Amino acid sequence: MNDLIDPDRDCHCHLCAPNSEDDGCLDWRDGTARLVTEHGWSVVAIDGHDDVPPWVFTVGLWHTYGSPEVAMFGLGRTDMQAWVNRLGSQIKNGRPLRLDRPVDDVLDGFPLAARPVQPAWYSRLFESAVNFYQQPPLPIVQLVWPDRHGHFPWQEGSGDNCRADQPSLWVTPESHEPSIWTDLDDITPWPYPEDGARTQVTVNWITEGSNPISGVVRETDGSWQFLDGGEIDKKDIRVVHLHHLVARHPRIREVADLRRGEQAWLDANGSWVRSAL
Repeated sequence: MNDLIDPDRDCHCHLCAPNSEDDGCLDWRDGTARLVTEHGWSVVAIDGHDDVPPWVFTVGLWHTYGSPEVAMFGLGRTDMQAWVNRLGSQIKNGRPLRLDRPVDDVLDGFPLAARPVQPAWYSRLFESAVNFYQQPPLPIVQLVWPDRHGHFPWQEGSGDNCRADQPSLWVTPESHEPSIWTDLDDITPWPYPEDGARTQVTVNWITEGSNPISGVVRETDGSWQFLDGGEIDKKDIRVVHLHHLVARHPRIREVADLRRGEQAWLDANGSWVRSAL
């Protein structure tokens, strides 16, 4: 049997194996963990930027159902979120992924192909999942879409966008043909002076995805605050890893050069306005 389900899996996620650092990373309990507990999985969406197409991936299918997490690249972010959620519902209802059959009834009018992701890609593209699960095993499957004629990227005559807008994660980065995906670190270098694993202050509406970041404050001690402009109560404050915020809110890259004691807020035209604290 080729069903990609492991009922006897070892899961080391923050729900199954909480550790002392969880107190400094509250978004696992209040954001991702809440969605995984209530719905079975959450979906992380990475906006396209700097000519890099968007991508989405699940966090929680391995924990809840013993299914690999699934990822999808290169189409509309909102559409991919809906399609990945549709696949999650299929898995929940007893229709697991298989590598030897197409994934039907997900992408409207076209089958998808499931390909296992090489772990060497994990830290580049799926940091939220890696951090949630803390340690292996963590299987991830890429959902690969065909061009409008039904040709997959590895087939002769497949369209340029079909091949360029989604990586071939079933091969290692070293074996992957040169592309925007192999050059990702050069295209989108880390913009902040602090390491991405450093925790920073924000509010719960931002971590849960309901509000955008409209204000960035760099305190005189060098710490950062990422705000939505609303009233803040103590219970609303969250402490999260900086790289999670950058991945989900790529526009904050534009103010990564704030000096200590400066702030920046988006105006009505969508431009950052900087001022002293």
